[in-house]
Amino acid sequence: MTNLSYSRNFKGIADVFLRSPKYYKPLLEFFENVMLGESELSKADREIIATHVSHINDCHFCVGAHSATLTAMGIDEATVATLEKGPDISGISKNLKYLLVFAGKLTRTPAEITIADIDYLKDKGISEQTIEDTINVVSLLNYLNRIVDAFGFEGNDNYFEIVGNSLAKNGYAALIPQTAAA
Repeated sequence: MTNLSYSRNFKGIADVFLRSPKYYKPLLEFFENVMLGESELSKADREIIATHVSHINDCHFCVGAHSATLTAMGIDEATVATLEKGPDISGISKNLKYLLVFAGKLTRTPAEITIADIDYLKDKGISEQTIEDTINVVSLLNYLNRIVDAFGFEGNDNYFEIVGNSLAKNGYAALIPQTAAA
């Protein structure tokens, strides 16, 4: 059950996108670029950031979908299970841990981000482009978490597995309705 009358039979956010293909097409194209476009961050790194942000926001639906995507990408389930504990995750690079701390601050207290935060990341050898890519992942996920929560999507393990396998295999562009592609 969802919070809006017209979405009672929706299973997830993809149904929202399909309801208004022209409206959401630019967002889905942006989503594809942010999550799968060229970046020093791997696709799995971006999914880890997305999952981390969703944990911070307590968005269970997005945590489920992104965790399942990571599993489908071949990230071991033990690593995926530790993402809710924050940036102290075994099996990821120190730079990704620094970016997760930054993602947490940007999610929780965005007005407190300063040049010192950026300089700290740069001093750790992280490029400005990677910082920008991280900012885009964090911002996009915060936006999507709000849509999912406002609609009231809950999902289940079976749904998340289907979505995760699809996203890992086909990417986010597969969510762009063909009627909107023209």
